[in-house]
Amino acid sequence: MRIILSLIYAPIVFFSLRYLDTPLENALVLKAFPLVLSISITAMMILSYIKKESMILVFARRFSKEEIDKEEIEYIHKSTLFWIIICTVNILFHTIILFDTNSTIWIFYSTIGWYFLFGIAGILQFLHKKFIFSKRLEIED
Repeated sequence: MRIILSLIYAPIVFFSLRYLDTPLENALVLKAFPLVLSISITAMMILSYIKKESMILVFARRFSKEEIDKEEIEYIHKSTLFWIIICTVNILFHTIILFDTNSTIWIFYSTIGWYFLFGIAGILQFLHKKFIFSKRLEIED
């Protein structure tokens, strides 16, 4: 359901701004919502890293069928920094497109564009884990 909401939010705002009489300051607030959400998620990730209770580790434990070993926990904690950087890039993109006059770019990035950013980052994380981290563990054993 959240995915559907994220996919339809930007088009609804876009069409509302285009076809309804919306004051400019209200338009900016509506367009800023994805940015505010991104900042909130990034802040939570930073806090979880500082507390050494990575959000990623919480989700990994919830969905993993096996016990997560100490090396994997350390890897997940360190990889949280990578995801904080990706989230920061996402905030930067959201900020740039928020103030850009081209609403098409805003609607694209706010609807599906950020999925590409996180998808590419996820693929990079997967490849790093599979070909670098896991191989190193095999060599050490």
